[in-house]
Amino acid sequence: MIVKIQYIQMPVSESMNERVNQKLDKLGEKFNSIVRAEVTFKQENDPSGSGKSCGIEVGAPGTRLYGRSYSDSFEKSLNESMKDLKRKLHKRKTAFEKRRTQASYINPLDIGIQYF
Repeated sequence: MIVKIQYIQMPVSESMNERVNQKLDKLGEKFNSIVRAEVTFKQENDPSGSGKSCGIEVGAPGTRLYGRSYSDSFEKSLNESMKDLKRKLHKRKTAFEKRRTQASYINPLDIGIQYF
């Protein structure tokens, strides 16, 4: 999995890089269709105190999923974004499996096709 981590209006944090890589590795083990992930941490001026945001975009074959959350700390924002992505990935995986099991195999001999 290719991981890009971007910090906007804040210094780079090696501990956050490690935490992000650990969480994405765990997510990649559970959902092996993930090809890439882009994580963005952004410090915003918010008078309510929840100006620290984390956005995660995950690329899988055929789709891109995005999760963003705002909180008073980057760790909380990261955890909430990961929960949101897990929920979306689980929903996508179960829908895909449901479609796959409903599709039936058609035997050519059942519909009258004969091979000579």
